[in-house]
Amino acid sequence: MNNAGIADAQDGPPATAELDAVRRIFDVNFFGTVAVTQAMLPLLRKSQSARIVNLSSELGSLALNADPQWQYAPYKRLGYNASKAALNMLTVQLAAELRGTAIKVNSVNPGFTATDLNQHRGTQTVADGAAAALQYALIGDDGASGGFFGADGPLAW
Repeated sequence: MNNAGIADAQDGPPATAELDAVRRIFDVNFFGTVAVTQAMLPLLRKSQSARIVNLSSELGSLALNADPQWQYAPYKRLGYNASKAALNMLTVQLAAELRGTAIKVNSVNPGFTATDLNQHRGTQTVADGAAAALQYALIGDDGASGGFFGADGPLAW
């Protein structure tokens, strides 16, 4: 379960986001996940049914970010949103690389969960937010790999 995620007060729209903030966010949200995944892959390859679940966000969806009617359309944070989109790309590419193995790889949006990341403003509990991630961590051998999911099913990339 890759649950790396930070935000930064200096992040913001592309024209004003502090470049150092974008780098800090990518270092944790994307590069940290790549490093941990690469370190764990040798062990995961030995498992009969390993799972990699990358905790992403709807904010990483290109399709939703492009929709002006989407409820979170005003939330334009270059570093955070782009780092989660990059995480989704990692999911797609890693799932393709591991096709034919016992390892399933998926991105999961936990939803707007009350955590330190959002000063506990989320609309659901941590237990509620963990439910979708847990579902994909326990997915069967015939389950999906290379997808982006929320509590209600597939999400738009």
